[in-house]
Amino acid sequence: MGWKILGRCLAAAFLLAGSSALCGAAVAPRSTAKVEMKEKAEAPPSREGFRDVIATLLKDPAFLDKNNAFEKGTRMHRLFESFMREILSDSAVVDFLFTSVKDNADHVTDFEAFGKALAGEYALRGLTRLSEEDFQELLRVLGVLAEKLPAGDCAGMLRPGNAFDYHWLELLPEEDAKTYLRLSKKALVAEITKSPRIAANSQEQTKVANQALVAELRRRLPAEKLRLFGKIWEKPELAGDNELCWGFQVLITSILDLPTESRRWMVREYANLLRPPK
Repeated sequence: MGWKILGRCLAAAFLLAGSSALCGAAVAPRSTAKVEMKEKAEAPPSREGFRDVIATLLKDPAFLDKNNAFEKGTRMHRLFESFMREILSDSAVVDFLFTSVKDNADHVTDFEAFGKALAGEYALRGLTRLSEEDFQELLRVLGVLAEKLPAGDCAGMLRPGNAFDYHWLELLPEEDAKTYLRLSKKALVAEITKSPRIAANSQEQTKVANQALVAELRRRLPAEKLRLFGKIWEKPELAGDNELCWGFQVLITSILDLPTESRRWMVREYANLLRPPK
């Protein structure tokens, strides 16, 4: 089904956006980077020393403001500062960053950028380690965001290769913005700690979930709209902005309105599209 392609792209947009909060970094990977090696920063001398550095930074308003994606004094600035504090106060995250920086000390030109980029990558990979309930909440919040965005931005969020504007979070109700940030952190920690991934469906569960979704679409859409929906997801790359955004909203609301078991299996199906390759 074409909607699976969009599901993959959207989830990437979600956590790359979340990671752009943490991420946006220029980084020199160990094996593939071709960068001009300038003066290299010193790696922290010890794990305890690294923890002390992080604790000091969290007390520095200038550091917090510099790394905040939102204008000072706004609601999202406050929420995002809390988000940063929670992430950098988590011992699993801090120890992971220390070990990663230490292991890559000979290849990194900017440790701050490296940490941001690494956190972003792991948050994306950790998406499928969220609980089924959390992943369902993620879909709901993305559906709310799609409804609030202009059609061009909504479609851009869905199309492969397009950037997610982190400031779109300002359109969300406060509780939904908090949920987005909370799930970003949970995905990062889940990947670091290797929490179990969302289970895969059996063939029968997938079959039942797809049948239930089709039945729900037929229930809510007149024949003409149902044909349009099928056309959109057959070749989403050919859909116009308005059509693509509408199709995504219909898809998400239809999944969330399924009966409990069918909804659970469809959420699993959606999540496992994003499972990273082994």
